[in-house]
Amino acid sequence: MSEPLIRVLGPVEVQAPGRSPVSPAPSVRALLARLAGSPGRVVSGDALTDALWGEELPADAANALQTRVSKLRRALVAAGLDAWVLTTRAPGYQLTLPPEAVDAHRFDRAVAQARTTDDRDAALAAYDEALGLWRGPALADVGETDWIRAERLRLEELRFAALEDRLELLVDTGRHATVVGELESMVAEHPLRERPHRLLMLALYRAGRQADALAVEQRLRHRLAEELGIDPSPDLRALTEAILRQQIPSATPAAPAFVAAPAPVASGAVPARLSSFLGRDADLRTTLQELRAARLVTLTGPGGVGKTTLSLETARRIEPAIADTVHIIRLAALAPDADVAEAFAAQLGVQSPGPGTLAAEAVAGHLQHRRALLVVDNCEHVVDAAATVVDHLLQATTDIRVLATSREALAVTGETQIAVGPLAVPDETAAPDDIAASPAVRLFLDRARSVRPGLELDAGAARAVASICRRLDGMPLAIELAAARAKALPPAEIADRLRDRFALLTAGPRSSEARHRTLRATIDWSHDLLPEGERRLLRRLAVFRGGWTLEAAEQVCGFGRSEPADVADLLFRLVDQSLVTADPGTGRFRLLVTIREYAWMKLREAGEEDDCRRRHLAHYIALAEEHGPLVRYTGPAWDLLVGEQDNLRAALEFCVERTAEPPEPGLRLAAALVPFWNYGPRYEGVRAITALLDRGGSDAARARVLQGLALLYVYYPTPASRAAARESLALFEALGLDDEAAVSRLIVAFEGQYGGDPEEYRALIRRSRKDLGDQDRGWWHAMTYYVEALINLRCSEFEESVRDWERSLDLLRAADDRMMTSAARAHLGVALRQTGRLEEALAQLRSAAEECRARGSLHGLAFALVHLAHTRLDLGEPERVPAELAEADEIARRVRNPRNPAWAAWGRARLALTRGDAAAAADDLRRALELLEDREFPWAREQLRAAYAEATGR
Repeated sequence: MSEPLIRVLGPVEVQAPGRSPVSPAPSVRALLARLAGSPGRVVSGDALTDALWGEELPADAANALQTRVSKLRRALVAAGLDAWVLTTRAPGYQLTLPPEAVDAHRFDRAVAQARTTDDRDAALAAYDEALGLWRGPALADVGETDWIRAERLRLEELRFAALEDRLELLVDTGRHATVVGELESMVAEHPLRERPHRLLMLALYRAGRQADALAVEQRLRHRLAEELGIDPSPDLRALTEAILRQQIPSATPAAPAFVAAPAPVASGAVPARLSSFLGRDADLRTTLQELRAARLVTLTGPGGVGKTTLSLETARRIEPAIADTVHIIRLAALAPDADVAEAFAAQLGVQSPGPGTLAAEAVAGHLQHRRALLVVDNCEHVVDAAATVVDHLLQATTDIRVLATSREALAVTGETQIAVGPLAVPDETAAPDDIAASPAVRLFLDRARSVRPGLELDAGAARAVASICRRLDGMPLAIELAAARAKALPPAEIADRLRDRFALLTAGPRSSEARHRTLRATIDWSHDLLPEGERRLLRRLAVFRGGWTLEAAEQVCGFGRSEPADVADLLFRLVDQSLVTADPGTGRFRLLVTIREYAWMKLREAGEEDDCRRRHLAHYIALAEEHGPLVRYTGPAWDLLVGEQDNLRAALEFCVERTAEPPEPGLRLAAALVPFWNYGPRYEGVRAITALLDRGGSDAARARVLQGLALLYVYYPTPASRAAARESLALFEALGLDDEAAVSRLIVAFEGQYGGDPEEYRALIRRSRKDLGDQDRGWWHAMTYYVEALINLRCSEFEESVRDWERSLDLLRAADDRMMTSAARAHLGVALRQTGRLEEALAQLRSAAEECRARGSLHGLAFALVHLAHTRLDLGEPERVPAELAEADEIARRVRNPRNPAWAAWGRARLALTRGDAAAAADDLRRALELLEDREFPWAREQLRAAYAEATGR
């Protein structure tokens, strides 16, 4: 085994490459299981606490979770995995393993392969592989919470469904005699589950035991009546009737396992399939299932998502128990004011006595007493008239069923809606095997190989095809149009040319409807059906990037002929018509990328691009100015700005790109975002501010962003950041803005942590403390002690530093700070360590690391971890040190932190010395000296040089 494996299909185990499986401690099994359920994805703290404790939360759930995470990380390292396998990612934690590192995912993949291959022997082998991964009941040793019970039930249901699929495959291919005993055991274990009964009946009948087969149905019928008061399903009744009449076909290779076995429907009206049906097995199963229970099922979704393809495949697979004949009613060619009832009559070959109701009654009379399925395709442009006809037919007949496709629901009583979404696409970190197994990629390859046989999916092509599918949102029509270009272009060039997707994707089959021959024609069809108000809103929504809220749409898009009060109703109409995607859980909306690019073209054609972008900028300036200063405090501000990062970037890009626009709005936005950038993507803030400063602006606006630039560099100052701090101070003093000048003065004083006259910097701090007072809940007052503690630490005045850190920490807590408390605590730990109070230092550093994990503060976490590791070495407790140093190094690399890699190399050198490896220690110490440069406290540099001299004998 070359990769780690997390096992949950049985007792929870961890197996590192080349090692035996290890069962982690009981206290962390549930946590590992929950994280393994979402490998490679962030699982929020709330989701983890819910999985671990349900409603019986401990008193301090966040701290309890951090403790469990720390224990799990140690357990993973002990099992032979790297420490970075479990990392902190706001708003929770992430198991940084690919999905194939979890046996449940391997099971899912093997089952998916079995269900999609046309090779029955390969399918059987895949089912055997999947079921062989099970070592007992799922999550057998992780305790009991609501999540665990639900997840265990889900996994067990998937196992049982795969087992049923395998047995059905054996029955369908003539191996029924080998499975009778197993099916009898399943029926006894699940006496109310119909599918094992149906398979047992088929197996017994084909084994020549007709009476026994009928007895199985009779026992089930009695049990259902006695225990649930219901009858067997129409499927089972149809099978019983077929057995009585001896009309069961012989076992032959047939449809996929999920399709019912009885004789096929006579459906000459359904066109033969000319290409493979890929990626929609789950949708097909759902549609067939809903048609068993409902007389009207409507497939909804945007144009090009595959509604027609799915409806026709459903018609081909329809079961005799549902319908014995199928009729296709195509409405796409009708004009919006056409008589839909007459179109029904004409396509059914019914002589109509007149228009409207007369035609509808003639159709109803023709269908009376028939068990027919009507596939009514493309209702969206005549949706009201189509709904009237369908409603009339359902009320006037007893046995017909209707499967409709439309961009929006028909809104008829008894209607069941199935939203047809895009095909699943591989994520950016997917392995080549997972890329090839993705439904969207499988569709691309199938269609591409029809025009370019032999197209290979090597690693480079796999990445390009995955990018194509992601950028086309997994939309089948767009993917098929892109695949058609594979005749002349390699996948990488197709991906590159998607910059202008509407010019590239114009090669649909001549046999398809005109609206499906190009990507633009498909969206034109949907767009042109919209009333003017909805068209106006759709194009204006293109200004948002990454989604928006209703309030944002009202403020940005409600102008001119669309008032803010009109936006909500228009937006909900666009959701109903499958042009806007809504997420009810978050209250946010978004456009698929292809629809957004189309809407953007319409926005430019309407001449509204600049107006919308200015309104978008104004909205996000107001949002940033309201919430930016609050990110340092407990509350929703941080999460809100994280959720709006794409829109904030778009607003900044507008300010940088449009040099003819006034510079002030961009400077305002950047100044408001400095606190957010300071705790997150600092390099992003530096880049934006640097570009905006070249645009000019008023002295006050420039002073604020210069101050912000300097603030982003306070821990790692550069000549440019030092100059920015001093320039902002001079500008604020000249403008008489004393409060802002006091902040810039404090930022200048930060330089004192590395050099210069400490008394000069202390004088700056005292003046800032006086001028700032208790502003911002006393947060800046706390920061004056923070900076003074840094200078004391630099000057080796460790007791004074401890005193100032403690004072700063108290004030930060009082201000309800969410970020700097952990930084103050970590530095307090460093100062305590230098005074020799190692146990106190260990406690503070441990707490700082846990707080940083909980809050997603990566810079702070790397700092806390390296100093925690050094303190453990001081105490002679090296066991956890390698994992902590490795994690700190990895985090520092990701966030471009220049300081912590030096401390990590120093820590590894100390470990090497304990092993007696002086050469390795010297190498690490040399690297630490090169990295540390002048960005560290003088006493630390002196200690490091002394350690290097001792290790090398120099």
